[in-house]
Amino acid sequence: MLRSLVLAIAVFSSVSGSLPAADWTRYVNPRFGAAVDVPADFAADGPAQVAGEGKRFRASNGRAVITVWGGPSQGADFLTEMGRRIGAEEDEGWAITYRSETPDWAAWGGTRGGHVFYAKTILVCNGRQTANVRLDYPAMDVPGFDAVVNRLGQSLGQDGACF
Repeated sequence: MLRSLVLAIAVFSSVSGSLPAADWTRYVNPRFGAAVDVPADFAADGPAQVAGEGKRFRASNGRAVITVWGGPSQGADFLTEMGRRIGAEEDEGWAITYRSETPDWAAWGGTRGGHVFYAKTILVCNGRQTANVRLDYPAMDVPGFDAVVNRLGQSLGQDGACF
């Protein structure tokens, strides 16, 4: 199961999701323009509970959550900031099983207590803002989320005005 997650995340940038485009909608954060495709069976479930602004979407079965948000970049070196965020995940008890970082994007994932997460952050607006997505779901559902992980990673972008 975990091997499937690692493989799915590792190829997210080169493999398209297998679900048809009609099965997805595009969420765009009105203030920061952070955007991501969201599967049709996920419904808005309140604001993102993270820094910046965004929205949380919950799967119809209640077991998986997608959070997308945008915000100003922290002004520090992007890789340093991503290292801090990944370290905070570890401090919360997540075992990081995947981590890939570049000067303008980072993606990572991990497991904890029968759950899996995938997260990605990209720099947008000439480095002044970030677009972020995080998917949390039960580890027993990993095979069913391969296409979702791929699509989230590929679709994360900036669809609004920069401030």
